Amino acid sequence: MKKTITIVWWGIWGLATAILLAKQWHNVALYEKNECLWGRASIFSEKWYTFDMWPSRYLMPDLFEEFFASIGENIGDRLDLQKLSPSYKVFYPKALWSALSDQKLSSMNVYADIERMASQFESLEVWSGQKFKKFLKSSWKQYKIGMEFAKRNYDSIFDFFRLDIARKGLQLNVFTTIDKYVARFFNIRILQKIMQYTTVFLWTPPNKTPALYNIMSYVDFAMGVWYPKWWLHVIAQVFKDIGLKYGVEYHLNSDLREVAISDSSISSLIFADWTIVSSDLYVINADQARFETTILPKQFQTYQQAFWDKKIFAPSGFILYAGIDKKLPHLEHHNLYFNDDRNKSFGDIFDRKLLPEDPSIYVSMISKTDPWAAPVWKENLFVLVPIPNGIHISDQQKSIYRDKIWAIVENMAGEKIVPHIEYEKIFDVADFKERYNAWNGTALWLAHTMMQTASFRPNNYSKKLHNVFYVGHNTNPGIGVPMVIVSAMLVVERMQKKWVL
Repeated sequence: MKKTITIVWWGIWGLATAILLAKQWHNVALYEKNECLWGRASIFSEKWYTFDMWPSRYLMPDLFEEFFASIGENIGDRLDLQKLSPSYKVFYPKALWSALSDQKLSSMNVYADIERMASQFESLEVWSGQKFKKFLKSSWKQYKIGMEFAKRNYDSIFDFFRLDIARKGLQLNVFTTIDKYVARFFNIRILQKIMQYTTVFLWTPPNKTPALYNIMSYVDFAMGVWYPKWWLHVIAQVFKDIGLKYGVEYHLNSDLREVAISDSSISSLIFADWTIVSSDLYVINADQARFETTILPKQFQTYQQAFWDKKIFAPSGFILYAGIDKKLPHLEHHNLYFNDDRNKSFGDIFDRKLLPEDPSIYVSMISKTDPWAAPVWKENLFVLVPIPNGIHISDQQKSIYRDKIWAIVENMAGEKIVPHIEYEKIFDVADFKERYNAWNGTALWLAHTMMQTASFRPNNYSKKLHNVFYVGHNTNPGIGVPMVIVSAMLVVERMQKKWVL
């Protein structure tokens, strides 16, 4: 039976869900809080510079291809993708591989070329080239199994007790952490950090991240890192256009304030401008923690405040957007700075709630690949530093920390940058709260600890309201654009299973 379905708030995954539902001939409308539909994949332009508001990393192309095929589209007709070479560049203190220590940084380009990377590893540690290949062979096998698990809906831990699932699950290194797993293969710290670095993007400490996430090494070194021409938001734009083809309606500047409930179902949504929307079904793409604790009455909350207070949320971010009036030849499209003591850095973030003294840093320079991102002979920089969520940063602290970060980035670039800044904007915890309604200003919702993976993540449907479902980072499979596209497929499957579609 044809249903009316409202999707609350933004992002690639909300747009993907809208397509899947509208393609089944349902009437779908999407209501977005902000001025555009792209969520964290938004862009903005100032002084002829165009900035991605979030890292423009296109990973797991197989999952994108699968989604496009599922909606009858050819991805090549919709996206102009460029495989980056190198995939990214890592910078690190010499102390990570040598007893010598000075202020200069060592660096290594990382490629989606297994033989080339094995040779580079071997140059730093004897036998590490063969160990690297062995590691990736195992990662490939685990990736195939991991994707089977990622594409499932779960109801409880007992779902894993089926014999076929349990046998496969035991191959995923779920009972150890990624730092211990990587240390079995590599002795020197820089190689360990390169093989663990995806934990920075999972925003979880290596000593708390399940080793099953070593599958991301296969993604990096075998599949590669891609860039969609016209910035990451082009994916959202393509999804919007496909949605329009199937009749999806889009409404901007619609900030949800409250709901009306009748017979254990939401009967209508009430927005800040007093617009009232009624539907048969509701898919919540907004921050799940905030929606449940501040929008829903307590008796209708599947997960109440005490539940979320016990959860480990990903850090927030200290972001610098900067337009530079010269070229920076020593930086690549994606660049990573690995600090000397990652455990101390994550301790500052998760335990002590301090701005990290020696932070890990991600620097994107999309103008290296896309000439439209900056004026001729100039560069576009996006600098991201993981910092604690839930903290207040004064203007004075921002200024001091900004100077600290630029000093490290200048060391990475091998030249002065600050005197050449033509445009600069800082985005931090308060901005994540204000723009995205993010819980405590987290940048990426629930962290990927063992007890927040698979069936341990909040489910994608309400147990208190019959017509409410959830999609996005907080539910399965978790963080990352490819994963939330899978989340869209899973929530539609869930709705079908519950006979509401």
